[in-house]
Amino acid sequence: MRLPLISLTALALAGWPVLAAADSGRGTGDARPQPIRQDSLESLRWKARLVVVLGNGAQVEAQTAALQADRQALIDRDMVILIDGPGAGPLRDRAGNGFAILLIGKDGGIKRVWTEPVAAQEIFDLIDTMPMRRREAAQDG
Repeated sequence: MRLPLISLTALALAGWPVLAAADSGRGTGDARPQPIRQDSLESLRWKARLVVVLGNGAQVEAQTAALQADRQALIDRDMVILIDGPGAGPLRDRAGNGFAILLIGKDGGIKRVWTEPVAAQEIFDLIDTMPMRRREAAQDG
């Protein structure tokens, strides 16, 4: 199932989040989850895949811990983890008010939304099926 892409302009104008500025090289990023802030999506566009974990409490902590457990997988896939924060409004409109995980591609499009906790490997496997990731893996090969 393919979800429609969110307008990058709308997200940028709404003050979309970033975790940390990734440099232009591959395999960069910070595995520590950071709250969504009022920053520009453009700073990570085409540089990082975003895993946004919305909600609060034990589910968020467990999900972020599961993702962080394989730091190398995050680095290899240029992934950044964001958690709920003051800049989450545009994503809340898309995902609802409960617990949700959104996978945002390097192009800024929402690739998948989960409303229940998900195994980190399932997210990694989904990314590995994407054409851009396949090209990256072939180049790194």
